[in-house]
Amino acid sequence: MAIPAPLRKSADESVKRTTLSEAAHQAIRADIITGVLAPGSKLVVSALADALRLSATPINEALAGLEREGLVTCFPHRGYFVRTVIPEDIEKTYSVREAFELLAVRNAAKSADKTVIRQLKEILQQARQSLQENDTSRFSDLDLEFHRVIWNSLGNSLATRVGELIGVHIRLLVATTARAPGRFRGAFEEHNAIYQAIRNRDPARAESSMRTHLHNAKTALENAVIEEAGNGPYVPPTGASKSKPESRRNHAREVSAQSVPKQRT
Repeated sequence: MAIPAPLRKSADESVKRTTLSEAAHQAIRADIITGVLAPGSKLVVSALADALRLSATPINEALAGLEREGLVTCFPHRGYFVRTVIPEDIEKTYSVREAFELLAVRNAAKSADKTVIRQLKEILQQARQSLQENDTSRFSDLDLEFHRVIWNSLGNSLATRVGELIGVHIRLLVATTARAPGRFRGAFEEHNAIYQAIRNRDPARAESSMRTHLHNAKTALENAVIEEAGNGPYVPPTGASKSKPESRRNHAREVSAQSVPKQRT
């Protein structure tokens, strides 16, 4: 049965709009996770539309999608802003990431698939070169690719989608850790320990190495977020616990509140 012309035209326009919205979504997201659009930046629809040579409609649809991903925040009567990272965000992301990646790395070590081992080795070789060339952007890409190979080894399409979603948030956080001194070298050594455990079919060692890696990455992120606020590294008061002190959380909330635009009354 032939599709009526008005319906066919409506469907074509819907597909075109979806394509433009997706293109806008990918472009804006890329600028957010690479730090081109800094945390707390206001996202002006007209400016984005001009930059991407699109109308306001696909831009608004893209921003709504990014809000659902947790990359932007919408304030009533104020508009969209790039989300500002605070320690609580890191805690939430890494609690999910740890559960997911420990499962994936144990599986990778149990199977010790030759293709996976070869891919991880190649990534490490490229990562070493990026460190020698001081190419931190390239290293960050390879860092995510190293983890992607591990979670893809599960051979589960749902797990892959979960991993990619976590990866988007990690990229956003990594844009903050780029200022953490020495973190790239440490991450490389930790990746190498994970690789060695997988190659040696040692699930327990692989899990332990991954847990250490995630703990160190999380700690570097938390320190970088505090330092990015302009107050220098956090030093707990005498007698205070050094693990997730409440004063540090309160400080982070104060920093976050300062970066959030006030709503008009």
